[in-house]
Amino acid sequence: MAAGFVDFEITWRADIFSGAPQSSSAAEFGTFGINFRAHKPL
Repeated sequence: MAAGFVDFEITWRADIFSGAPQSSSAAEFGTFGINFRAHKPL
């Protein structure tokens, strides 16, 4: 089932686990932190 969002945009992306004790585990899975924006049509 689709969520129905349109105009999805990633506005920020960073390696938020860099320097953390489990950073190698996060890197192994390609984990990043993001902010995004989207909206649903009216």
